Amino acid sequence: MEKAELRNQLFDKYFAIEDGVLATDLVDKLSFIPELWKKLHVLCENNVKYFDVWSTLEKIKVLNYKQKKCLILKLRMFQYIIIDIEKKENITEEEFKEKFDEDFFVDNFDEVKSKDNKTLFNLYHINKYNGDVQELVDFYTENQNLLELSTELHYRLNIGEAWTFFFIDFANAEAQMGFQTPDQFLYEQLFLGYDLTPLRRQDAQEKIGVTRMQEMFEKTKDLKIPIEVIPSDLYQQFSNQCNTKNHNLKK
Repeated sequence: MEKAELRNQLFDKYFAIEDGVLATDLVDKLSFIPELWKKLHVLCENNVKYFDVWSTLEKIKVLNYKQKKCLILKLRMFQYIIIDIEKKENITEEEFKEKFDEDFFVDNFDEVKSKDNKTLFNLYHINKYNGDVQELVDFYTENQNLLELSTELHYRLNIGEAWTFFFIDFANAEAQMGFQTPDQFLYEQLFLGYDLTPLRRQDAQEKIGVTRMQEMFEKTKDLKIPIEVIPSDLYQQFSNQCNTKNHNLKK
């Protein structure tokens, strides 16, 4: 099978789904989530060294660990801000190495377990929040229920060993569609904004072609996501928003 034919067959599988939530409706109804994360992002831009508009955020939680209550912000893989809430200060590198272990981050922040158990000190890095720590803690406390919602949606379809994926990142307000095979016969990604319109940066033009890419971007507006693929907490929020809107219309 030619590359374009396989890619087209994978892409068409999205539109064989009749029951589900229109992706554009989902991101529209849940837009308050990335809007909230944007406020957190701005706090970090202003108060974390080397954190800028292009930096990412993944998770934020308050957890009790070894008799210490901590606000933990995951910036990206192996990158964290950890604040001792009682002391209202960042933990030090020494405290990090002394108090924390790798399993904590594997269990709570989706990190990958290393084989030699030395990853914690070799790869993990603790950043410092240089602003008003109480302001950050208060922001989390006021918005805890929303900030602890799932931040990602992953949707995958297969043809044999080939697959396509559709991904929405609610924390960083972006989306992506990809086509792959184990041997990288197919290995292409399409990049979209949170509203599912194409971003200016694309690196698959030569492989897919500009005209075909434009057709795919346009068709993506009709993509439906099966309910079982949507994290249950996000689907509940989506349903709440739909019910609220319908209630307002009835009034």
